[in-house]
Amino acid sequence: MVGTGHLGANGTVEPLPEDFDVTAVIKEPVPPTVAECEKVKRDIVLGRNVHTLCLEVTEPDVDDEITGERDAYMASVLSKYKKSLTERTKHHLGYPYNLDFDYGALSQLQHFSINNLGDPFIESNYGVHSRQFEVGVLDWFARLWEIEKDEYWGYMTNCGTEGNLHGILIGREVLPDGILYASQESHYSVFKAARMYRMDCVKIATLHTGEIDCNDFKAKLLLHKDKPAIVNVNI
Repeated sequence: MVGTGHLGANGTVEPLPEDFDVTAVIKEPVPPTVAECEKVKRDIVLGRNVHTLCLEVTEPDVDDEITGERDAYMASVLSKYKKSLTERTKHHLGYPYNLDFDYGALSQLQHFSINNLGDPFIESNYGVHSRQFEVGVLDWFARLWEIEKDEYWGYMTNCGTEGNLHGILIGREVLPDGILYASQESHYSVFKAARMYRMDCVKIATLHTGEIDCNDFKAKLLLHKDKPAIVNVNI
């Protein structure tokens, strides 16, 4: 810990002596992991938590505004980063994201702090939003799936993982004692959601084609006939 004072007897912070080393660092022991507490053997994975490249976070000098050195350094860092992104993009195969897009028409909106917080169907007290577009997209999908406007609810997520987390949460809220069934080929976020929500989760075997093994699914459902089934379906 780095400190510049100590707590006096009357509860106030008093300055430290001039010869006190305020840069001393007290290293506290790392708390044991759950596995260590349970004395479970864990394999060591080389390369995990190893910093191969990072940028140091520094505090500005008192004369930065005068010399402009910090601004120049930041410009250099961002320039190198942009060059790296440009090079990486050239060799990107399109998974998990397709980079073949052009946001040029939306560049005029980038200086606004747009935030669609909350339920898209309930007016927010934050006026800088794009809910009219969000609800328009939701209506488009409702028509695609032949759902009447007053018979659905939803919102646009930032990614597939968030969609999985929210969908599974709804299942757990509707069926608190239900068991989540998911193909073993399902995205890892499905099983992460089960751990986060402390849900019982059963993995279903798959065929060589990747599709769910219906015989295995039936057998495992019959093993838990006393509890509701929450099924994650992949398309």
